[in-house]
Formats: sequence, structure tokens, C-alpha cells
Amino acid sequence: MICSNKECAKEFDSKTHNQKYCCDECCRVATNRRIMEKYYEKKAIKNGAFRGCKKCGSRLSRYNKSNICASCEKIGSLNNKKNILGRINEIS
Repeated sequence: MICSNKECAKEFDSKTHNQKYCCDECCRVATNRRIMEKYYEKKAIKNGAFRGCKKCGSRLSRYNKSNICASCEKIGSLNNKKNILGRINEIS
């Protein structure tokens, strides 16, 4: 198996079925990198960096924690309700 740490990427024998890193140091480095990426992403959002809805591309509010705008989210939930009702009607 290959270590998931981008800087290390050396081959190792995993001791458990879900081991991703060759050692504790690689795990710590990768975890800290992931935490800092999220920190700077949130900081950019608070400073007004442009974010677009993944479905329609409209600009998202800095207070919207989701990657989808409210109107697309509403359309998605309506489609889910229609699918559920359709399945219920098929059963009965």
C-alpha cells in the first residue's frame, strides 16, 4: 500500500484494513494540512471570496455554509418528495 501523505508517498505494509498512512508522523502532517486548508477556505469566504452554486452557478452568500443555493436546494427537496410519492403510488 502507498502512504496517502502527498510528501511521503512511500510503500508500506498496512497493519489494519483502513490504514492510510505509513506512520503517525505522516498522519499528523496530513491532518494538519487538511485542517489548515479548511481554515483558509473559511477565512476567504468570510472576506468575501466568490463562491458559486454547484448546480446553477449563482453567487452564494458568505453566510451560506452549503455549496448549493437555497433555490436549488428547494428544487432538490421537491424532486425528492415527488420521487417518494411516486414510489408510494407504485406500491399501492
